[in-house]
Amino acid sequence: MENIFIGQILESGKEESVYLHLLQRPSIAISRRFLGNYQNGDIIICEMKEEKKKIELRKLHTFRENQVGEIIFDNGDPIILFSYKKGGKIRIPCKYFPNLYEGAKVRFKIDFHGDELKAIIYQVLGSKEDTGIDIMDIAEQHGIPTVFSKKAMKQARYTHEPRKNCDALERVDLRREQIFTIDGIYSKDFDDAVSLKMDGSDYILGVHIADVGYYIKEGSPLDLEARKRGMTAYLLSSVFPMFPKIISNGVCSLNENVDRYTLSVEMRISKMGIVKEITCFPAVICSKKRMTYEDVNLLLDGNELFGYENFKETLYSMETLAEILYNFRVQNGAIDFDSNEPNVRLDSYGHVVDIKARSRGKAELLIQEFMLAANRSIAELLFEAGMIFPHRIHGQPDMVKLQAMKGKLKTIGVYIDPLFSVSESERSFVFNKILEQYRSHPNYHIVSNMLISCMRRAKYSLEDTGHFGLGLQRNVHFTSPIRRYPDLMIHRILRKNYLSDIPQTEAEIADMKLVTESCTSAEGRINKCEERVIRLKCREYLLDHIGETMEAVIKDCTDKGILIELKDCIEEMIPRVDLRDSRYDASKCCYTFLSSKMKYGIGTLLKVKLVRNTTIPDRVSFKIVNEELERTYTLSNQSFY
Repeated sequence: MENIFIGQILESGKEESVYLHLLQRPSIAISRRFLGNYQNGDIIICEMKEEKKKIELRKLHTFRENQVGEIIFDNGDPIILFSYKKGGKIRIPCKYFPNLYEGAKVRFKIDFHGDELKAIIYQVLGSKEDTGIDIMDIAEQHGIPTVFSKKAMKQARYTHEPRKNCDALERVDLRREQIFTIDGIYSKDFDDAVSLKMDGSDYILGVHIADVGYYIKEGSPLDLEARKRGMTAYLLSSVFPMFPKIISNGVCSLNENVDRYTLSVEMRISKMGIVKEITCFPAVICSKKRMTYEDVNLLLDGNELFGYENFKETLYSMETLAEILYNFRVQNGAIDFDSNEPNVRLDSYGHVVDIKARSRGKAELLIQEFMLAANRSIAELLFEAGMIFPHRIHGQPDMVKLQAMKGKLKTIGVYIDPLFSVSESERSFVFNKILEQYRSHPNYHIVSNMLISCMRRAKYSLEDTGHFGLGLQRNVHFTSPIRRYPDLMIHRILRKNYLSDIPQTEAEIADMKLVTESCTSAEGRINKCEERVIRLKCREYLLDHIGETMEAVIKDCTDKGILIELKDCIEEMIPRVDLRDSRYDASKCCYTFLSSKMKYGIGTLLKVKLVRNTTIPDRVSFKIVNEELERTYTLSNQSFY
């Protein structure tokens, strides 16, 4: 028998167990191992199984101070319908609050005394139909804070712009230099700017990063809020920033034609892409232009653009240097993955306007390479100085997953056997050879995505184990202190320990370890939340196309069904129950339709029709049509040895 309960965790004094005070039933002693991370007094939602007087419990959610729920009415009484992970919902009685209505989204906290539990509402956010409310709700479900404390907001309001006279601040004055930003057209926070000069045959690349640490002191209300968030969550049109907008879009943002404080790194780079010299210093800059990826891509493709006349020569040189840096990385083991990702565009009402595959142009590559160069250069400086600092690491691929993927890839003519017979240091080069071998084939993105799925997630760690995907021995995140807390930590280490030559303490290192682990967890929550938001909006988009027939390609076949991808990068599963008159062949990873003897496997191009799902509201289903037009792309078996 399974049951969902709300309870409060109370310390028992015993080493292995705690008391769980459950609503409307006796308290029980429960093993700490069921609860994961917790604090005394936490109020949780849990799933409990009781079999033969043995209790098994699984924690589903921990209530925080700020939660978002939806108002429904039961016999005239308002009740909060609260959604937690994986679509679970629970009803919570609430105390009186004025002007409640059906479908209102409210912010609340839990009050638990004795056998009485009430939700205390302290803000009505609006209707569930309002723009952005659905995304905010999902963010809250994933533990992403969406409001700042009063103390943090007060500190933000009293944070001042840079002073005009910088002579006493021991900063290098770069305000006359040609420095500018390149970001997306909708970006509001600019934490990196770039510059480039030539010195003989060497490039002098400057990467200038907002000096957030100058304004945000460690242990201050704003700092504590940023630590809790870990990083900014970008969820399509909704942004839940690490710092309030007055900081992230204002004081610390490298806006056009205003003075801003930076931590700058200058790199002397040879024409072969070798970084010969690195210097890091506090500076003051004045960005000469706010450029966009879209405009710079047009310019680099040979178009004339008004307002860019004075920057053309620099941008063309930057394009050349970016290509040099990119080729140098790939030659040294960086993996050149190229996966399809959906770019979901919303209108001002939060409705989906369009979904297309995200594209990367020359401008995006340029900024990517310059930021990577700055990150690894700072890592080298700190390493040479003997500092302990949070690395950005990426481990070797999961060989168990890769072994399982080997059979699937073989069904479409892709052989990855060499990956299992080379040393770890050679594995990334073999990955690149495999990817290059099939790059021009229509099924290339399927191969690339399959191999990406076998990769471990990158994370933050004080342990330096290298970055497999980038082919780097050491790497840090330094270039986005407005958006990522580990970057702010690197800035503080640079300022306090590297530039000021103050030794690190054991207490600082212990705290750093806790924060890096917390930031890795925060990044995981944000990634899962982003995936869920994209799935939500993709399904909303499909609801507007009921009855249409379109092309799709099969990305995977399992005993659960067929995973298809539409041309606009939308993925959906056709469950096995809908594949009538078919048999799944595990050895060939395909479905055979008995009536027509048609085989549908990975890479099969087919036509599907969108129909409304009759069992799940607001969902669509796909029906395979025109079986006689079925085609299968099979990758040729080539050898690069």
